[in-house]
Amino acid sequence: MMRSVTRADPLAAASAEPQVAPQAAPPSTSRSLPRFLIIGVLSFIVDAGTLFLTHGVLKIWLPLATTLAYGLSFVVNFGLNRRWAFGSTGALTGQAARYIALVGVNFLITLAMVNGIAALGVSYLLAKVLATAVIAGVNYLAYRNWIFR
Repeated sequence: MMRSVTRADPLAAASAEPQVAPQAAPPSTSRSLPRFLIIGVLSFIVDAGTLFLTHGVLKIWLPLATTLAYGLSFVVNFGLNRRWAFGSTGALTGQAARYIALVGVNFLITLAMVNGIAALGVSYLLAKVLATAVIAGVNYLAYRNWIFR
């Protein structure tokens, strides 16, 4: 007796290896990098502007105002990079957890670089600019290849 070619073979299906959908390729650098940089500038403006508004205008205690400004900038940066720069539709919780972990690593790198470079006699502000440039490069690669994959 011949088997129909159109019928599913339960034995073949049971022994077949599971099919895994291929991961989507990251967006092109020519699209994501300029957007990443624009979002970085916008995030700084949100951070500094919120700090000015909350502390300079509303006279909120500086540590609290700084925290509020950083938090709002954090949300803007994550949200815009996730959707606009990298076009991600992946699981929000996993991406947010990776993003938070990266922020912690960024802090440690910044702390080490600013203090280390300043210890060599370089201005702490120049050290901060250098650290920020390094962090931006690391972040772009991490966002593209790890966080928003």
